[in-house]
Amino acid sequence: QAAGRSVAMNVAERLTRLARQVVPAPVSSVTATPVQSASSSTPAVLLGRTGDRLPLVGLGTWKAEAGVTATAVQDALRAGYRHIDCASDYGNESEVGDGIRAVLAAGVCSRSDIWVTSKLWNTYHRKEHVRAACERTLSDLGLDYLDLYLIHFPISLKF
Repeated sequence: QAAGRSVAMNVAERLTRLARQVVPAPVSSVTATPVQSASSSTPAVLLGRTGDRLPLVGLGTWKAEAGVTATAVQDALRAGYRHIDCASDYGNESEVGDGIRAVLAAGVCSRSDIWVTSKLWNTYHRKEHVRAACERTLSDLGLDYLDLYLIHFPISLKF
């Protein structure tokens, strides 16, 4: 496990160096200013309207295997990652939530320091399905809120 943490730290350091070279361009009327994350040295974009910090480097959880996802999330957050990207379709949001809650319980960071993105799957695009899908994601993650909820693909599928 120590070797895994070393690899995670090495990857985090390399990604952070790369992210520091990124200068985000403002999108329409949103002012984006490069800053550091509140509890990490990970570069972030300060969203002008809300003041939220969107970390430029994040951990994606697609294809994260059962039994290791929670540990991977914990290791990433301990290494300084502050953005976790997940989706209900990945089938591992409960393990992602386990990892987040373990790090919060250990005092590594607070919930407000972490940016959590999830996604609405294609079969839930209809207005009457969106709320239930989002609430299921929140329940699976064991969180009170998401920082960003995206439409996974702009293609609706039959419910």
